[in-house]
Amino acid sequence: MYKVLIVEDEFSIALDIRMRLQDMGYEVVQIAKNYEQALKYAQQTNPDIVLMDINLSQGKSGIEAAKDIYEAYQIPVVFLTAYRDDATFEQALLSQPFGYVVKPFIDKDLNFTLQVALKKSTETTPTQEKEPPVSSPLKDTLFIKDKSQLIAIKLQEILWVEALGNYALIITPTKKVVANLSLKNIENKLPQHLFLKVHRSCIIALEKVEKIKDNCVYINNTPISVSKSYKSQLLEKLKIL
Repeated sequence: MYKVLIVEDEFSIALDIRMRLQDMGYEVVQIAKNYEQALKYAQQTNPDIVLMDINLSQGKSGIEAAKDIYEAYQIPVVFLTAYRDDATFEQALLSQPFGYVVKPFIDKDLNFTLQVALKKSTETTPTQEKEPPVSSPLKDTLFIKDKSQLIAIKLQEILWVEALGNYALIITPTKKVVANLSLKNIENKLPQHLFLKVHRSCIIALEKVEKIKDNCVYINNTPISVSKSYKSQLLEKLKIL
């Protein structure tokens, strides 16, 4: 089930959209009414996609929110607007969205737009050329491009992966490898039953967890912070006696 964050400043409209999305099989993780809430909920809930109203009544516009959300978290955004004029459309295109839906819409059209955007987001990013693949015919191995060579990393060797600006740092017991990929793209390459995002900047190998204390997991004697929004997912994944 895909997770959707709704950004809509008219609450009655937002509730209607939430109900329609739920009927289509999506999980609505939160409703934001302005720029600040949009950024906050994007970080806390880690949605698969954001459905963004362009014209927010308070603060920065939906276009600015979409740009900042994608730059920070690589979460695709589909715009939703009642405005059909060329100027609004051209302005929205500047942020290179993954889709554009005009109100009033029919459910099938919205669903198709979301599905296309979700597929597109797993293939490439809208602001740069398609990144070099890190997948391998060997299902238990990642090959990371490093200059003129490919470095093999066994999935079972990975302790955790952390964000490093626009790159990702893969930690193993014997080495640290910088991948020319965002954390979101690395997350898409890793099997979900073995790895879990515990913070917006960190993915851990569940089998490597040694203990949990306070709001940290310990791997290789190293404390790693767990955000409140991810802690329940972590506890669900682990066998607790």
